[in-house]
Amino acid sequence: MSTAGLGDEQPGIKNEQTGAQAETTASVPVVVRPRRIRQVSLASAIVILGLNVYAAVTLSGTTSTGGKLFPADKWAVAGVGLSFAALALRPWRLRVQADTRHIRVRNLIGDVIVPWELVDRVRFNRGALWASLELTNGELLPVLAVQVIDTDEAVTAVRALRRLLDASRGEAASPSRAGTSSAD
Repeated sequence: MSTAGLGDEQPGIKNEQTGAQAETTASVPVVVRPRRIRQVSLASAIVILGLNVYAAVTLSGTTSTGGKLFPADKWAVAGVGLSFAALALRPWRLRVQADTRHIRVRNLIGDVIVPWELVDRVRFNRGALWASLELTNGELLPVLAVQVIDTDEAVTAVRALRRLLDASRGEAASPSRAGTSSAD
């Protein structure tokens, strides 16, 4: 998971634009992308596309019912592979962008921009696969860009989002909110 504007106590978290060590202030915008799911999806897309291209190149002869295979059939198999590879790359769109005014959550389908006034808290419960925002109306908004598989980077991202939530309310980040990875 890449994070911009997150320094926290974690060494090695860098600013995406400059490559310099990020600052730890709550007013710095936060950009979070998952890291490991992107690696898995890229590997999956390569395997899917490779298998389908191989099948398209080696496809020849007749079908099991005696029908003849045409060049268009090869292109169709390759096209199906390309379509499935593109679907496997959907996790690359996952992202969270936040500042002291609002948070923008980009999940697999759709983007949601939520002002911090509508967010009650940032949740990352033990056993949960990803973080979520608990809204003031009781709804939960999943934040798929912050996933448990990214371990310490996910915890750092949740802490930064909690600091921004506190900053938007004009509060100092309390140690109990900023320092835990599970919801209160």
